[in-house]
Amino acid sequence: MTNLSYLNKTMSTAPSNIALRYSQRRVLLLSLVPLVLLFLITVTLSRTYHVREQHLAQQWFAQGNRDLASGNPSEALADFRNALSYEPGNELFQLRLAEALLAGDRLPEANSYLLNLWDRTPGSGQINLDLAHIAERMGQIDPAIRYYRQALFGSWETDPAKQRENVRLELCRFLLDHGRLAEAGEELSALAAEIPSEDGPLHKLTGDLFLRAGDSARAFTEFETALRSDPREGQWLGDAGKAAYDLGDYQKAENYLARANRANPSDANRELLETVRTVLRADPYLSGLSDDEQVRRTQHAFEQAMTRLQSCTASFSAQPNGAAAPQLQTLSKNVDELKGRVNLQTLSRERGTRDEAMHLVFQIEKVTAGVCGKPSGVDQALLLIGNRREGSSNE
Repeated sequence: MTNLSYLNKTMSTAPSNIALRYSQRRVLLLSLVPLVLLFLITVTLSRTYHVREQHLAQQWFAQGNRDLASGNPSEALADFRNALSYEPGNELFQLRLAEALLAGDRLPEANSYLLNLWDRTPGSGQINLDLAHIAERMGQIDPAIRYYRQALFGSWETDPAKQRENVRLELCRFLLDHGRLAEAGEELSALAAEIPSEDGPLHKLTGDLFLRAGDSARAFTEFETALRSDPREGQWLGDAGKAAYDLGDYQKAENYLARANRANPSDANRELLETVRTVLRADPYLSGLSDDEQVRRTQHAFEQAMTRLQSCTASFSAQPNGAAAPQLQTLSKNVDELKGRVNLQTLSRERGTRDEAMHLVFQIEKVTAGVCGKPSGVDQALLLIGNRREGSSNE
């Protein structure tokens, strides 16, 4: 009886316990709902705030870029600082801030910012380039060259090939500006090797830089390459003609200068073209001449040089002391000894006499140019021919 009574009692209280536990769970679940809602609201507000911050940072950053591009570094500096107040760890914002300081000529501050960035990313092409610009403006030649070269081989986020090309051009100009011609020539050679053949303007620019480096041969090669992309570009034709003239290749110079004069007439081109044509008419060593023409030109050159020597000597005789320079007296003596053999018959028979006569012609033109001033016309042409022959014999 006792056990049955206990069982009946237990069964009668079980439904009430179940109902209680259900009620408690329901209350717990219901209390969690506002907490979840509150959490979701907090997360949403936090995300909205961060998105808003990012948006404001980008707005200030974009405004800073516009101000910097329009030549307002002080306004750009304030813009980038505002952008960094929202994203203080953004390295791109820090870089632009440093560039605004650089543009505003606040070099020590810019240098400090950039060195901090360099410590974190020493391989950045842009950071190294900015440091090169600072060193350049502070007159630090060797550090500037070092940073330029690090920028050249550094990493670039967009169009790395074009960025490196621009850096090498800057480095070449910097080296040329500071008289480092051999180093500039090496960099220009590396640049020329990478330029696509169809990029005429860049080949032309490289040719100009080779001229500054004193390398007319490489300059001429670059001008010729440029002309393959646009054979009628008058300025390029003129540049090629001048480079060929500097090299003493007067036939190529005549070709390019004549074309340049037709495409883009100018007094400078016409004057140089006339000089080149005078050289080609006077040169007895020009390829393809008949023996008779070589003889005729040699005799004419000798007569022209005698006239030049007599005129130069006379100008000295008219001076108060009345004495010609010793060099002129020596040349006059040599002319007197040789002129009896400088005739068509002897020059036709004796090739050695032709060379002897032309050697004396070149001496006369060189000495008189130094004593009596720069010649013109045929005398200038003979001086150019002599310089070219002398240069060829020394190579």
